Amino acid sequence: MGTYKRLYKFRKVLIFLWMIFLPITFNWMSPYLIIQGGFEGYITMSLVVFSVWFASSLFLGRAYCAYGCQWGAGQEVLGEMVSKKLHSERKYKFRKIKYGVFAVWIVFVALGPILAVGYPEGLNLFYPSPSTDISGLFSFDISALGQLVFYFGIIASVILLFTLVGGSRSFCNYACPMAVLGIIGSKIKNALKYPSLHLEADVEKCTKCKQCSHACAMSLEVMDLVQSGDMYDPDCILCGNCIMACPQHVIDYAWKWNKKTKEKPST
Repeated sequence: MGTYKRLYKFRKVLIFLWMIFLPITFNWMSPYLIIQGGFEGYITMSLVVFSVWFASSLFLGRAYCAYGCQWGAGQEVLGEMVSKKLHSERKYKFRKIKYGVFAVWIVFVALGPILAVGYPEGLNLFYPSPSTDISGLFSFDISALGQLVFYFGIIASVILLFTLVGGSRSFCNYACPMAVLGIIGSKIKNALKYPSLHLEADVEKCTKCKQCSHACAMSLEVMDLVQSGDMYDPDCILCGNCIMACPQHVIDYAWKWNKKTKEKPST
């Protein structure tokens, strides 16, 4: 467990840093700039980042959400301060909302280059600034500290509002179109069963203490997954919190799939 403990601490530091730098690197993580750039004929940095995100999900599932998403990092850090879980009766029903959000978003992402007949202006990693202006990579004027404080205040307030109303990582669960990209990639890798990152559990060791469920960053009923013999849930981001929380070391990361058929334990 020593390796997992170091990984757990590393992720905690990483998501805190991602949250701090979100106002600076906002242009890299903007679903809106993908659409705006597409209508103007540009491939933006956001489109490149989200394309890498999807490609990674074909091998790492939604681990990008746990380790690389700045929006998710902000929700998780502030969510730990508020310590509010998703509503137990509403979370499964409301999680379907993000699929509708994704459908609308992907239509507009595709519509831009269609109307522009492809990407005639080509790649512009510095969008919305001119392609020669590197300042476009950043979402604020480096010389204006007040602007940074203002941006951070606005972003933190929005994230905190979502957390207060909906619970921990509520935007990830209910409305994030990027989450659907990770879900699609995860379903592909799980269906084809080629070596990829996933969770496995030894149900015989489980004492049903529910520590894994309490620790889950996405408010999943992890214990139920363990008991079912199938650790896959589309909203699992493979953060590893459940691995660290389990006193019996029931859950583990795996790369190669266990080909043994797992039967549900008798009740």
